[in-house]
Amino acid sequence: MGPLGSVKPDLYVMGSSQKGLSLKYWQAWVDALDGDFDGDKPDMTVQQAFSKEGWFRRCIDVRASSLAAMPWEIIPLGSEDPAWVSGEGSPEPWEWFHADDYLYRTAAALTLTGHSVAQKEGTLNKDMRYPSLEAVDNLKHYNPLTIKPEYEKGEYGPDEMGNFRYFCRTVSGHKYHIHRDSVVYVFQPDPFTEQGSGSSIGEAARQQAQVLFDMGDFTSDQLRSGLPKKVVFVADKDARQPNEEQLKKWQRWIQRHILGAKGTPPEVMQGLDTKEIGSSLSDLHSEAITKDAREAVASSLGIPHSLIMSNAANFATAQADQLNFYTTTIIPQAKLIQHNLNAQFMREVGFKFQFRPDKLEVFQAYELEKAQGLIALTGGKPVLTQDEARERVEADPLGYDDLDVVRQNDVKNWTKKIERVGRDCDFEPLGLNDTEAGVIRERLAAGKSLDKVFSPPYADF
Repeated sequence: MGPLGSVKPDLYVMGSSQKGLSLKYWQAWVDALDGDFDGDKPDMTVQQAFSKEGWFRRCIDVRASSLAAMPWEIIPLGSEDPAWVSGEGSPEPWEWFHADDYLYRTAAALTLTGHSVAQKEGTLNKDMRYPSLEAVDNLKHYNPLTIKPEYEKGEYGPDEMGNFRYFCRTVSGHKYHIHRDSVVYVFQPDPFTEQGSGSSIGEAARQQAQVLFDMGDFTSDQLRSGLPKKVVFVADKDARQPNEEQLKKWQRWIQRHILGAKGTPPEVMQGLDTKEIGSSLSDLHSEAITKDAREAVASSLGIPHSLIMSNAANFATAQADQLNFYTTTIIPQAKLIQHNLNAQFMREVGFKFQFRPDKLEVFQAYELEKAQGLIALTGGKPVLTQDEARERVEADPLGYDDLDVVRQNDVKNWTKKIERVGRDCDFEPLGLNDTEAGVIRERLAAGKSLDKVFSPPYADF
């Protein structure tokens, strides 16, 4: 960069160490304006977007919280009776498993980074497996940015088939290798990735989150500076360079002017003109850009706008959107987590983890609406005959079309338990009252066949 003193300045900058800058030597602006050499601001990472951009954070939270709040049950292998159901206190062998926390972190990590890893803790055998549930102490979530599969050749590299065997975790500059069998890992599927974590859904939304953050950052900077108008002094080719005393006068006057003082500006230097630039409050915000960016973030993350925008839809549309949200976004992600949790952990301790979306209010309302629609179409008459209905539900033992679902489930579950453990089994019905349950127990004690034991009518039915 050549010396500026020999070049006629095109612009004067008040307060800069470079008093006169030529447009022919643009590199001088780097030092004068305290900017980067290339002038680029670094992009936000997905972690920064999650931490700093409110709309992006809210969308991730909606996805992860919706999945974590979905009903689930843990069932012993070979049984149909759950050992633990969501919403109930944890039974004694499961106090260590904070299911809601694990599900939220796993869903959020999958969305943001494309993978989630949790360390098994407890008394593992030599095969990195638990001999029993009592040997388990914890399932500890790892920061997904600190751990990744190891593909480099070497002691911890891939096996002879090219499959990774270890994860490499980096903490405080130190690397630790963890065998894949000692963790529970979930990878986001990706058609361009043969094994390991795929590209993250959050990365697809990050750019629009950057737009929202930059808009907010610009507005904040303007407001915190008091919305001053910026003044640029432009010199024509014949302008004479101001001396030090003239520059100081102008600087003092500009400072007083910004603070609201009135007064006559100092002498105007020959060929020097002022241009006032800046924004008013109405110019600080672009509703169109903000709206488009928010919709792009929500769409990338598979969230209907009605779930996060209070004025986006009426109740009927919002309800339909919520059903669509679970069907197309949450349930597929839940199945992915469920499969990996069972394959890598639950089965080895003799259990099965299972989500129950059918217990969500939105699905129950949908089924009720369908049933009411069918009743309206048939004028209140049954759609199926009793025998047809029995055939479809694998021999409904009640045979009564008008019995409520809870009673039907009581009879089905009671029958199955008798077939499994015998007639004298304990059973606590949920829908049958004491009189009805007593009639069934009397028939069982009398040695009647199961068809007759569970054939209505019962007293008070």
